[in-house]
Amino acid sequence: MGEFAENIERIALELLSNLVHGNATLSVPRNSSGNVISEYRRVSYNNRGSRHSFCVLIYMLSRVHRLQVRGGSFTVRGLYYDNPLLVRSQSRIAEARLDVCRMLSTSPLSLGILAASKGLVAGDLRLLMTNGDVLDSSLYGGPLTLPTDPAKIDRIETQAEFVLIVEKESVFESLLSRNVFGTFKRRFILITGKGYPDCCTRRIVHRLTEENQLEAYILVDADPFGVEIMLVYRHGSQSMSFSSQGLTTPALRWIGLHPSEIPALGTGAVALVAGDNKKINDLLARHNLEPGVRQELRMLQDVQLKAEIESVIDFLTDDYIPNKINRNLFL
Repeated sequence: MGEFAENIERIALELLSNLVHGNATLSVPRNSSGNVISEYRRVSYNNRGSRHSFCVLIYMLSRVHRLQVRGGSFTVRGLYYDNPLLVRSQSRIAEARLDVCRMLSTSPLSLGILAASKGLVAGDLRLLMTNGDVLDSSLYGGPLTLPTDPAKIDRIETQAEFVLIVEKESVFESLLSRNVFGTFKRRFILITGKGYPDCCTRRIVHRLTEENQLEAYILVDADPFGVEIMLVYRHGSQSMSFSSQGLTTPALRWIGLHPSEIPALGTGAVALVAGDNKKINDLLARHNLEPGVRQELRMLQDVQLKAEIESVIDFLTDDYIPNKINRNLFL
């Protein structure tokens, strides 16, 4: 039996001990920096406001324990349909999964509770699965949805020179329709996590840079949310700061859109809103922010404008992307 199962049994024994005194409470660590946990959130059956969360959390702990003992995996969707009256919504399962991750200091991938993969990939890439299947995303094969469980990818084969990540599915599709592979005349892999990336997409990018020794570049909107998405790929999710091992790509190269380029876009920029400025302040408060990224965020504050990738879509394939990569114009 694994370490996770033993930890869940320890949690269960502590809960039973507390129940003797009428205290049905679980302690969930709040987001923390590194491995230091400074405070906890109490989820209690005795409290009417958190009673449902307590029940769903117990349900999640029991399912994770079963997986650790018997093997296999569940999906978030599958767990919801196993007991919809208890769970009420798939978002509740996702929240409980994250809470269990915090309690066990691990990632969702390690638990065996998997969400449907969002990631799409195109280009020179072959995924050799543990069951013998081969998922081949070739130049003429069209986009491939990444598998839900990256642990079932035994090996990644590619002749590509680099990885290019784009923030949005719409930009991903636009680049394919504009024959980005033929225009650039270099072999590469195109990936999108459709906004904030899931663990599987981040794991694939990590493996491509570590196992296949590929350089990775990213193209996001010139706004605070685009910058945050870049940072999720590079440093990990703030909500999972306790466990980002194997999910980050610290050497990721940000080729644009850079906020410092906004003044040159003219009508392609729009004004920031209150939520944008709050997000900028939240990002600037991070201790591990690179100087170049901090400077670009300050530029957003100064110009009070933001721009989407679509504002340069007409010359992305012919000029912008090749120029940025060939001339090493990245942060």
